[in-house]
Amino acid sequence: MKRPLHLLMLVALCFASSSIPTAVADEPPEQPTLENSSQAGQLLGVSELFASQRHQVISVQTEIAPLTGGLGQFFDTPDGEPARGEGSGFVVDSDGLAITNWHVVAGAQSIQAITADGKSHPARLIGADPSTDIALIELDVSEPLEAAPLGSTEQMSPGEWVVAIGSPFGLEQSVTVGVLSAMGRQIGVGPYDDFLQTDAAINPGNSGGPLYDLQGDVVGVNTAIIPFGGGIGFAVPIDTVNRLLPSLRDDGYVVRGYIGAGVQEMTSDLAETFGLSPDDGVLLRSVEPGGPADEANLQTGDIITHIEGESIDEVFRLLQLIAQLDPGQSAGIDFIRDGQSRQTQVIITERPDPQRDQVRDMLDPEPVAEPGRLGVVLRSVTPSMADRLEINERRGVYVDRIDPGSPASGVLHRGDVILRIDDQEITSAEQIPPLLAQQPRNEPIRMLIHRDGEPHFVALRINFRPR
Repeated sequence: MKRPLHLLMLVALCFASSSIPTAVADEPPEQPTLENSSQAGQLLGVSELFASQRHQVISVQTEIAPLTGGLGQFFDTPDGEPARGEGSGFVVDSDGLAITNWHVVAGAQSIQAITADGKSHPARLIGADPSTDIALIELDVSEPLEAAPLGSTEQMSPGEWVVAIGSPFGLEQSVTVGVLSAMGRQIGVGPYDDFLQTDAAINPGNSGGPLYDLQGDVVGVNTAIIPFGGGIGFAVPIDTVNRLLPSLRDDGYVVRGYIGAGVQEMTSDLAETFGLSPDDGVLLRSVEPGGPADEANLQTGDIITHIEGESIDEVFRLLQLIAQLDPGQSAGIDFIRDGQSRQTQVIITERPDPQRDQVRDMLDPEPVAEPGRLGVVLRSVTPSMADRLEINERRGVYVDRIDPGSPASGVLHRGDVILRIDDQEITSAEQIPPLLAQQPRNEPIRMLIHRDGEPHFVALRINFRPR
């Protein structure tokens, strides 16, 4: 039975210092073909792997709101100035989607991604799952990027060689090599701990970067280290990322199932008091009044042995299975009470996520309030928004709100996307206020908009000026 490591963990987030020199090539070198290394016990091919896969890896640089109250001294940042952080990431879609850690971008007021060619690209948060410390960001790119191949850890075993690429201490494009030391580590970070352990050097700034196997597939997301732990690092398995990606891309967050009960492992002594083995199930230590478990007549002291036919021998397995169930679904639970085996059906609900609001606040660009001439609030359209709204042009400005009685009222609708004003193509919300300031009063303005999946022309008159 696996037990959590109750350790003080240090997440590998680096606050960048301008005193650390970095250098990048103006032109990327010709990429060699990655050799398929079946001899996992040899380091041959690591240099080829790095040269081939390095263009999939990015440096993630952030600015966080100004620190106050003396906190700046801890980050080498004067109070009132933004704190700067640096982590790593890797591209998972050629259109510019990339994975990093949530703790790298949490609270960031701006995100920049540096690709291997040294170019800097603005980026924004698309989705995040604080429970697993995974975030999905989108780079603003004009050309396709090289996406990393996502592997699996299902067939991996401790002792296999792995390679980490990232930006430790701001030193971009650093490569380190080690072995997969252990799998399924529970280190006390959260309820879904399932870390890979490695001795490949991971340092502050590696957070969010890829851990490769020798076939060049990403098998983990480098996330945490043990302070003074002699090079012990941890990575989120790529299998977890593969499960999360669709929800992060489409919804911005992850919904997990919930039964409203506290559970704990059974020690040998506890199991003996029930006349059971420690591996026979997990113990209910509390039941939330009025919650799904309570409604299903589960009680404190019950021992859950199966859920939907799957055997339960540890808390992590139970939480994992419940999390994968859809809210509203009815799930069969087998349990033991007073030495007797029983069954019940529980209606799954959505697990509360106290960090959901913080994620949502970062998902969309800051709205731009057009100062009075139209009476609208606008947001720049990003490629991911364009996909959701089915805008082929992948550009424009989203109409988020319309003031009653304004020139736009009755002409524009919430959800319209402004593509062009007169003959001027619109690519950002910031373009519109100065453009409208030049428009004559009471003369019609022609706009090309996207509405209900189709382009439309509309015309409106600006009949008043801002106060």
